[in-house]
Amino acid sequence: MPDDESELPGSLADILEREGLDREALRRCLALVHPVDLAELLDDVDLEDRIRIFDVLEAAFAAQVLAAMPHEYKIELVDKIGEEKLGPVIDRMPDYAVADIIDRLPAHREAKLLAKLDEEHADDIHRLRQYDEHTAGGRMTRNFVAVPGTFTAGEVIKAIQGSVDSHTVDFIYVVDDEGRLRGVASLPKLMVHAPEDLIKDFMRSDVTFVGPTMDQEEVAQIAQKYHLRHVPVVDNDMKLLGVVTLQDIMDVIQHEASEDMMKMAGSAMVDSLQTPTFKRFKLRLPWLFLTLGGELFIALVITKVFRKTLESAAVLAAFMPAIMATGGNVGLQSTTLIIRGLGMGTIRTGMVLRVMMSELRLGIMLGVTCGAAAAAAAMILERSHGQVFKLGIAIFTAMISATCATSIVGALEPLLLHRLKLDPATACGPFVTMFNDLFGTTIYFLIAMLLGFSSAGGGAPG
Repeated sequence: MPDDESELPGSLADILEREGLDREALRRCLALVHPVDLAELLDDVDLEDRIRIFDVLEAAFAAQVLAAMPHEYKIELVDKIGEEKLGPVIDRMPDYAVADIIDRLPAHREAKLLAKLDEEHADDIHRLRQYDEHTAGGRMTRNFVAVPGTFTAGEVIKAIQGSVDSHTVDFIYVVDDEGRLRGVASLPKLMVHAPEDLIKDFMRSDVTFVGPTMDQEEVAQIAQKYHLRHVPVVDNDMKLLGVVTLQDIMDVIQHEASEDMMKMAGSAMVDSLQTPTFKRFKLRLPWLFLTLGGELFIALVITKVFRKTLESAAVLAAFMPAIMATGGNVGLQSTTLIIRGLGMGTIRTGMVLRVMMSELRLGIMLGVTCGAAAAAAAMILERSHGQVFKLGIAIFTAMISATCATSIVGALEPLLLHRLKLDPATACGPFVTMFNDLFGTTIYFLIAMLLGFSSAGGGAPG
């Protein structure tokens, strides 16, 4: 099946409007598109056309498309098409994807949907729903190969055939009579052994595993650290509960990265385009009020403490944005790098001193470079001003102070929040912005005041 939707003969809307296109012809056209691409294309058609498309798709193909669609569209389709018709499709979806749908349905609809599923599949979903959807237990699949250590390579191959999906057969897990995890063997390793060789003789016993309540982000970090394609999930007795696959790990990495970026921008919603406008308004407004409150406090400081300095030398105001913008960017760069390092596991809370000294050195270097450039530009632009040299000193010193302070704060705040078991991405962006503006403005005017800066000498309005 081609991966590129460009293979589709015309747009999705054009195909649906084509005269004389019967069910079989429509099915053949849609079969040219990868399921993930078709899920994206369905964004551009209305609900009635989505229902029409799912009515002609084969169940296995429709399951892949439905699993790739946004949550809101999944629930909408289940609500409109009904459990009766969508049952065979949902029965072919991954366990965690079905559990995700059920968790968003009204209670009376849950029982109806579960009743349409295969009994074994329904039992697996019940087990998954014991755990939070963002944990290893909520992400795992129970569709894996587990055999006793007394099985020969030939017996393992027979056990594999037709028993599981192809994407979970890369590894064969060895368990004892109680279902406890004892080892693992890869499919390539299995294939090079003689049919009579016992799997316990060539399995690897040093297996990296996780518990069902471990956060999905930590599972992804472990997979990255040890280069794992599958991560087994076990309970306190080492009984094998399920497996987190490579596809799930990649989904977690992408989801967590998107979530962190949205939070740093002051929004808690990742799928913002599929979220109602008023809900997005409510999600963003608190962060904007927080930032606005901080900026109004800065205005209060300027008007009450530095009013005379600003009135006597209005030229100072012209260079405030340059100082605040530079300091803010340095702080956000530090914050972004630290959050990324915490997310990937390359930075730990025990590295506070090392991180602080590294960011301080970088902040000084950036401040000296940008400060010298800004001071030189200011002295050229205001060369007719009688105190142009003092203006240059004020800008240069304030720039260094702002970049040093924000680089340290931008690096330490995520580490502190992480140590307190709070999400570092949640408040770092707004806080660093407010701190930079307050600190940079205060230092700038304080230095100008200490230098005795005024409008004397001309060039600035009195």
